[in-house]
Amino acid sequence: MTRVSVDDKISDLSADSSRKMGEVLRDVLDTLPPNRIVTKILIDGKQVIDHAPASPLDSKQEVFHELEIRTADREIWALNGLDIVINAIERVQKSLIRAAELFREGDRKAEANQHFVRCVDGLERFVEALTITRTALKLDFNQIAIDGLRLSQVEQEFTQILKTVVELQERQDFIGVADIVEYELITNLYSWAVLLGQKRITLHSNA
Repeated sequence: MTRVSVDDKISDLSADSSRKMGEVLRDVLDTLPPNRIVTKILIDGKQVIDHAPASPLDSKQEVFHELEIRTADREIWALNGLDIVINAIERVQKSLIRAAELFREGDRKAEANQHFVRCVDGLERFVEALTITRTALKLDFNQIAIDGLRLSQVEQEFTQILKTVVELQERQDFIGVADIVEYELITNLYSWAVLLGQKRITLHSNA
């Protein structure tokens, strides 16, 4: 038997070795109400994709025991998503500033790392809220811009900054982490807040 759960609803499917995981997943997704947005898909406890159902549909995996799908209400996120994202940015910015300060104090690296773990959690919440909101509002990041700066550029920079932070942490270059956080990541998050704030104003003025 294969256990399938969608949010808090659990059901069992009869095992069928001729059906690939992608086929089963497609059938489950087809039963979702139109107001639900897929936010996470896990197979046997392993997260295979965040916030979008497309990639795993063609998977050739045949043997699996548990499929978990998490969803969010499209209308709620369309109404409140930008507020949630901007609030998440403001909270994580404050935590990142404190983490950078701790990294610069040579005798507090353990505390700095612990604090930075909480920052990572905050960044993950920001990304999750951003992606759900992007889907709910059908935002085109290439079309959201101020003074020639497009949100798609900010997104690319964000990804590269996080990659650099991970590399510096692996090398235990804590001053480098502090520099990237203070001079690049905080600035990048500020750009997110400005551009998304402008989009929020535009949506409210058109409502």
